[in-house]
Amino acid sequence: MPIKLSRDEVGKSLILSVEGSVDIATSPELRGELRDAVEAKRPRIIVDMTGVSFVDSSGLATLIEALQGTKKYNGELRLFGLTKTVMGVFQLANLQNIFAISATREDALAG
Repeated sequence: MPIKLSRDEVGKSLILSVEGSVDIATSPELRGELRDAVEAKRPRIIVDMTGVSFVDSSGLATLIEALQGTKKYNGELRLFGLTKTVMGVFQLANLQNIFAISATREDALAG
């Protein structure tokens, strides 16, 4: 199943909305969008994961790469809207405390 990505600008924040499964087949597309935002040194990149049904290790690697990229220029990467299933994957990989994870868009923007 293909991934659907859309961008929204809110102040200095870029919100990247993701729909579908983030896996070995689709993570390169997400990686490209995140890399563009990191290369542009966006102060805050927020990933809306409310439409993400599944994340595999390549999807996690894509998000970790973006997180590391933002830290190099003191930017922020925030995630919000993780489903119970997706949050379970983050917990299994012990990443829930590595990422700034918010419940809602408003919380992610305020954080």
